[in-house]
Amino acid sequence: MIKTVHSFFARQSKTSVTLISLALIPFWAISEVQTGLEVPLFYAVPIALVSWWVNRQTGIYVALLSSVALLAAAAIGSRQGGASWIFYGNFVLHGGLFVIIALVLSQLHSKFDALSELAARDLLTGLPNHRAFYDLTAREIGLKPLSLAYVDIDGLEWINHRHGYAKGDQMLCMIAQTIKQNVPRPDLVGRVGGTAFAILLPNVTSRDTGVILEKIQKELREERRKYAQPVTFCISAVACSKAPRSVAELMQEAESRMARMKGSDKDAMEIAQIDSLSALN
Repeated sequence: MIKTVHSFFARQSKTSVTLISLALIPFWAISEVQTGLEVPLFYAVPIALVSWWVNRQTGIYVALLSSVALLAAAAIGSRQGGASWIFYGNFVLHGGLFVIIALVLSQLHSKFDALSELAARDLLTGLPNHRAFYDLTAREIGLKPLSLAYVDIDGLEWINHRHGYAKGDQMLCMIAQTIKQNVPRPDLVGRVGGTAFAILLPNVTSRDTGVILEKIQKELREERRKYAQPVTFCISAVACSKAPRSVAELMQEAESRMARMKGSDKDAMEIAQIDSLSALN
């Protein structure tokens, strides 16, 4: 149930969530007047919705509006319960509680977003990790033509053993930045393994894919000169004229072709142009 509700509001725009929340406030107020039951925590629902899914400021506004609605419902129902100072004291108490709920939930959501972002990133290069790369590229799968390139580095172990892991990490960061700077969509570059990177090129023909990858390999060679070490860059790409069923299909095909390319002491690049992956099965 919770998962269903979460999925529903995750698909809604901020405006839609705000309108739903605002509609709940008079609903609770009218229900209180008709039933005679005062349940202030009912107002926590619209406050929680906007605080979590919209922003903190809107959450505070809804909290204050909920306080006014609760006060109005109590006044109409003549439920002052004694002296007016008690009546207005309850209003201040409820208003403060509602604002606290808004502040706490908005802060929790900010922390949740930060943790989610951290879990989706490779801590060394800042690129999306393997899982995040699949999630990001899944949104582009309907576009055609579509290409996926798999970049693997040989010889990094030699640098780690000879000069230390800090030097190897420095090279990995250099490779990540070089790739990002030479692709149309830097957000679709991920680190999918220890020495492996993946690049998705949506709406890019096989010819343009070759141009992009050749430029990347050239830039990597230029950077490699600074290290003067036996490091090679192998690039295996699959270019589809028709959209595949999933990015996993593209990745699997690129990895299998990479396995046949590795082992050479020279840079290698291969681009396979196919209509669709179903033709290979």
